[in-house]
Amino acid sequence: MTKKDDNKDVDLKKKLADAMKHAQAKEKEENEKVTEEKTGEMEKAKQELEQMTELAKRTMADLQNLKRRQEEERSQVIIMANAELIKACLPVLDNLKRAKEHVPEGAEEWFKGIEMAITQLEQTFTNAGLEKIEAQGKPFNPDLHEALIQEPGEKDTVTEELECGYMIGTRVIRHSKVKVGNGEKA
Repeated sequence: MTKKDDNKDVDLKKKLADAMKHAQAKEKEENEKVTEEKTGEMEKAKQELEQMTELAKRTMADLQNLKRRQEEERSQVIIMANAELIKACLPVLDNLKRAKEHVPEGAEEWFKGIEMAITQLEQTFTNAGLEKIEAQGKPFNPDLHEALIQEPGEKDTVTEELECGYMIGTRVIRHSKVKVGNGEKA
């Protein structure tokens, strides 16, 4: 081999090495570009995932709130239905109690069955959430009481309850009918 051939061989090797370096640099540059693109796509995907996760959380919270509201409304409908039925039955209870106050002599034994029915009816109403409104001696409250008569006694205080009032929860089913003091001494 001649020196010229050796120089050509060295030149070729050098060119080959330069071409390899250039190809490696270009490949490295392309890999970095692809990595940057993939990183950008991953960041975009992460953001979309975060947005979807947040949307899913909000949707779940909305669903839970909807279920809770529906359950509350259902409970209120049941209470209102019970309230209407109880309201219709209250005059029967009042009449039974009045009859209890006027039992004829000799009928006390017979009336024990009626007393048991009164007690059972009151217990059923209590189990349904019915509460008696306390009125006697309490300050007059127009939200709970219906004043029918004013008479001498402590001003704006219930002096006598003429008919019991009842409520279920915070809803008044029937106002107590009462006599109220007008502030004059008896």
